[in-house]
Amino acid sequence: MLSLLLLSGLTACGEKSTSQATLDEAVAQVESTGLFEAAKAYEGKLNELLTLEMAAQTMGFPAEEADIDYNTVMSNPSFHSLNYTWDRGRTRPMTVANMTVHVPDLDRLELSGIQEISRDDFQFQYRVLTPQEIEQSNQLMKDALQDRVEKGEISQEQASLAGGLGQELAGNQVREVLTEVGESATWMPEDGSLYVYQGGLMFRLSIDQDQKPEVLRQKLIVLAGKILDKL
Repeated sequence: MLSLLLLSGLTACGEKSTSQATLDEAVAQVESTGLFEAAKAYEGKLNELLTLEMAAQTMGFPAEEADIDYNTVMSNPSFHSLNYTWDRGRTRPMTVANMTVHVPDLDRLELSGIQEISRDDFQFQYRVLTPQEIEQSNQLMKDALQDRVEKGEISQEQASLAGGLGQELAGNQVREVLTEVGESATWMPEDGSLYVYQGGLMFRLSIDQDQKPEVLRQKLIVLAGKILDKL
């Protein structure tokens, strides 16, 4: 309705020279502001945007068995996160002091990263990276670590360890652009994250569950649609 009023108002004022592209941009700006304002209503109340019942249905676990962790340590709402976890007895190996132990591996569903962003910025930040971009990122990280070694801030051993972890993270940047939800979306299977853009707003859903990546992706697509329906 607001976008229609804007369009009719420009016409009534004799703005016949305004291009269709400019009108489209103005309408999009009004609509995106409305969606962002709608999302701001959930600041500090992410549990109303992604309810326990929605999380339990997505994961397929009883709601009463979930633990809830609402992180609002940072004052900026874009850093707030809501985690629902279930201890279903899963474990994962961890090496400590040359010993391998098995630690709990919780099933988890998270909502985070709600912020205002343009569509162009979203599509650039969450585009499919080329091998060259990944290699460039790795080299920049290596150079930064070596600089810290030369300044005496860290040891060469620490730099090597951090570099190895960084390369592992870079290898996890496999991305798949989706069209099934929002105006734009990107799925990162290695860390089970779905980034969704709609009308000037983005958010992140992350899932950790012992299921195939394509199953987890579909779960988050459905859940993201439900969240957008609330805005």
